[in-house]
Amino acid sequence: MTDTSLTALLDAIEPSTRDAGEGTFRVIAIPGCDRHYVGWNTQGHPCLLLGSEPGAFYAPVRLALLEAHFGNLHRIHPVNGAQREELLSVITCTSQDMQAQTYFLHVCETILRIVGAQPTLNAVVQSVQRLIEIFRSLSRPPKRSLNGLAGELFLIAASRNPAASVAAWRSSDVDRFDFSSGNVRLDVKASAERLRIHHLSAEQCQPPSGTVGLLASVFIEASGGGQSLRELVEQIETLLVGDANLILKVQQTVAETLGDGLASALAARFDDRLAITSLRFFDLATVPAIRDGIPAEVSGVHFRSDLSQTNQMEEREIGKVAELALNFLPR
Repeated sequence: MTDTSLTALLDAIEPSTRDAGEGTFRVIAIPGCDRHYVGWNTQGHPCLLLGSEPGAFYAPVRLALLEAHFGNLHRIHPVNGAQREELLSVITCTSQDMQAQTYFLHVCETILRIVGAQPTLNAVVQSVQRLIEIFRSLSRPPKRSLNGLAGELFLIAASRNPAASVAAWRSSDVDRFDFSSGNVRLDVKASAERLRIHHLSAEQCQPPSGTVGLLASVFIEASGGGQSLRELVEQIETLLVGDANLILKVQQTVAETLGDGLASALAARFDDRLAITSLRFFDLATVPAIRDGIPAEVSGVHFRSDLSQTNQMEEREIGKVAELALNFLPR
């Protein structure tokens, strides 16, 4: 598949009209993937249409903003061809909101890179399921703060090994640490006040036996002239070029974190220079914390920890205790 924008392809064709017949899609073939199309349905909704060999029956999916039908005969009207029927899986963004449609097409570009030019129906379903989970997240409330997510993304974008950083990134909002790689457990704490006073848990300050716990402290401030969250995500996607699965993980994690606040959050701007230059690393085993005297029956102990008098860890020290942690350090 080429790097042609699906939005650009869609802009080149007129939406299908009801005169074309109910269920007819006005489409254009995607360069490099002649069995796949992008187009409009008769309701004026953008669609991704994926060709595959016949397979087992899969139930359709209907969400507030998305519909998916798998491996059915559909009538298409290509821009440069006559109407015909083809076996296709059709994924439709049912929102009329332009931002939602643009976001849908952007994520679909990643889905296309994953399924490739000649997928099986099962491969299509498995990949589209990840798109479905992203859009399911958009109907839920945010799970974490915007500043916290921005801190994690700035660390990834600045890291020496963005691919390793994303691979180690949390897969759930309930993960105890933001990043986990080998024997390394890393948590990112963002401050909007330029003070290294962070909320920690007793469990975080006592990492599992055989692991090294690190804390990355970063200053996150809103700035009208700074980098938008959308630009930050796109920067990371560029750093991950060639690994569509990791790109999709970024898109999934961002969507799951921000939920129904995604659209407004992507427009938020932050002082990117401050974020990068303020990044510091600390040993979770030595930061001020409540570690002793907690009854075995007590859990979920949280507190604020002031790191102003705590020595940061230098690169050499970090490399000695956990070589894998060097992947997270700034380039």
